[in-house]
Amino acid sequence: MKKGRKDVYLIQTLLFSLISASIIFGYFIFKSRGFFTVVDDFNSQQLPFATAVWNMIHSGDAGEWCWNIDLGSSFINTFSFYDLGSPFIWISLLAPRGVFPYLAGFLYIVKYVTAATTAYLYLRLFVDKRQWAVIGALLYAFSGYQTTNLEFFHFHDVVAIFPLLLWGLEMAMKDKKYRPVFVLTIFINCLLNYFFFVGEVIFLAIYYLVRYRKLPVRQFISGILTCILCGVLGVGMAAILFFPNILYVLGNSRGQNKLHLENLTYDSAGLLHIIKGILFPGESMREFSAVIRQTWGSTSAYLPFFGISLVIAYVRGKKKEWLSNLLWILGIISLFPLSESIFLLFSESNQRWWYMFVLVLALATTKVLENIEDYPVMKSSMLYVAMLSIFYFTIRFVKWNANGDSIVFDVKRFTLFYFIALAGPLLFYVLKKLNWNSYKNILVLTMCGCILTTALTLHFYRSAWSNSVEGYKENFEAGLQLKTIDAQYRYNSVNNELMINGDAAGIGVFCTTVENSSRKFDALFGHYSSNRTQNKYDVPGLSELLAGKYEITREPGDKKILDTVVGREKTFYVTEKNACPIGFAVDFALTEEEFTATPQEQKALTLMQAAIVDEDDFGDLNDAVIHAGEGSLDYEASVDELVAKAVANRVSEFHRDSHGFTCTASYDQNRLLYFTVPWSNGWIAKVDGFETKIINSGGMMALKIPAGEHQIVFTYHTPGFRVGSLVSATSVCIFMGFVFINKRKKRG
Repeated sequence: MKKGRKDVYLIQTLLFSLISASIIFGYFIFKSRGFFTVVDDFNSQQLPFATAVWNMIHSGDAGEWCWNIDLGSSFINTFSFYDLGSPFIWISLLAPRGVFPYLAGFLYIVKYVTAATTAYLYLRLFVDKRQWAVIGALLYAFSGYQTTNLEFFHFHDVVAIFPLLLWGLEMAMKDKKYRPVFVLTIFINCLLNYFFFVGEVIFLAIYYLVRYRKLPVRQFISGILTCILCGVLGVGMAAILFFPNILYVLGNSRGQNKLHLENLTYDSAGLLHIIKGILFPGESMREFSAVIRQTWGSTSAYLPFFGISLVIAYVRGKKKEWLSNLLWILGIISLFPLSESIFLLFSESNQRWWYMFVLVLALATTKVLENIEDYPVMKSSMLYVAMLSIFYFTIRFVKWNANGDSIVFDVKRFTLFYFIALAGPLLFYVLKKLNWNSYKNILVLTMCGCILTTALTLHFYRSAWSNSVEGYKENFEAGLQLKTIDAQYRYNSVNNELMINGDAAGIGVFCTTVENSSRKFDALFGHYSSNRTQNKYDVPGLSELLAGKYEITREPGDKKILDTVVGREKTFYVTEKNACPIGFAVDFALTEEEFTATPQEQKALTLMQAAIVDEDDFGDLNDAVIHAGEGSLDYEASVDELVAKAVANRVSEFHRDSHGFTCTASYDQNRLLYFTVPWSNGWIAKVDGFETKIINSGGMMALKIPAGEHQIVFTYHTPGFRVGSLVSATSVCIFMGFVFINKRKKRG
């Protein structure tokens, strides 16, 4: 290809991926009249979270604390994993408020086109006939990994951008002038999603060691140093989000090491599930058709139409290259949980990293298509067919325990996916036999495979939610309209669509990235979950303790109606009940050990009267509270009576915003104030302008106040955000200098 000539195959990649994605998502967008939904996490998290980000950014007073998430949570830590670093979400910020569900389907199309385009830029580096890179790009963009993760909207951001990281490395190793480009690709990937970026760094290290191991020692080491220096600068530029989130993850229970030696290998079901994920098209994670009924591990590496048939041909080919070694290494890693966990720093094992594996599989397939006569494609296609058939019939007809139980949960669906996987290599075999395996024919069949497998699984995902779509729309639209009635209280709801879309704030949430202290608070009540804090109704008085005053109902009965909102012509009524305010004075204190020993049904009643404090703090608090002893707390009183006492002892002039909250306190003696707001190192409390120690009270906050009238100000700054911002600004300046010097050298 002559220098300066347009890359027509890049244009083809854009066009054919756009056509394929538009057919898939356009159908479902049209079918749902523009309001695009999928299922579970997509509906309950992705749509409301994007709306919450829009609200915060457009509030005109953007701070760092979001009251809509759980009992309150860091805006940066909560949404960095989902939205904040995503250029696709930034596009949605240009649209009017509340329209994200109408944009989501179109953004999916943009993500698929982006994934194909970035994959093409990488794949074309390894082929002379670039048309085959178009095929490889489509295989990557519409892979089983993408399909099985359709309910995880933000995963597709990562898949779309990742190929740039490998492309940047290749270009930097090829010519020094591309090092700034490599830095930019590192920055973009790091800013996009800190969680996936950690795995990408591990993958990049493996990739480099395999890809460039035959370089002269000096050049090999020089390349490593280049990667490290470019990596430090790229991560430094992204530190504004990366730093605070790393600090957050270090304190998160999900970031703790959960793997032990007994996890060295998968059990039989786990291993079969891995094999199925490599051989068969991607399925809905909430209802796999065979082996394992439901799991959220992103287990699919299927390439549309071809599967791994040409990957087998590449590995069996006579010419052994670095790519063969990389394929073997990644394949072996995928078979063991301990080795897979390296991409999550040994914290847990899943297949979240398989999109990187898929890109390597697509590269092998691309190279075989370019030089098809050099590889045993016919035998390999039949070998893949045999592997599919052996797996299918074994799983389909062999009973897996003494009771004769089957591990096929949906025979029709399992069989359908078997025939889809089977059709590709068989058709390719026929095409090759008849010498009809031209680029155009392969392109058409590949596009058909991409459209079929993606659309089919999207259909299965959506069908699992079909009975609730209209109700979901009603909740979503109603949530946009809910207002803060009294800042001292919350809505008695844990529904994401109602509580996150507007100004309302509830008492729990379905979200993975809430404050770590919220999980500590939940654990005190025996509630353990890594992705939700919604268990608020199984303990007497807990919803009242957490200020859940306002209820949302369709049938208000004889209750006083405070407000009404309408969602899709359905009226929602806001009524009220008795509840403690967010901040009030307590008479007693007890240690966490003493609280843990309290019967479950008395725990919420206990915190209406006493705050949890460390043993060491009692000395400073003995003039403000009484150490709760046996019989000192009133468990004979009703919830309403205890609420009434908390209301009588509440703080006044309570105001909350995205920077924190303020209030006034006026008591005739020293008191201990208890706030049902999650504790964090990021909080600073000032009483009359003087900083005061905040007590971590079982995950919530407590504050000692002297007698008299006082002004209290709680201000929140995300730990690590200021330092990260400074590092980012400095790194950007260094990068600009780096680019300037690089250009000067180029001119010289």
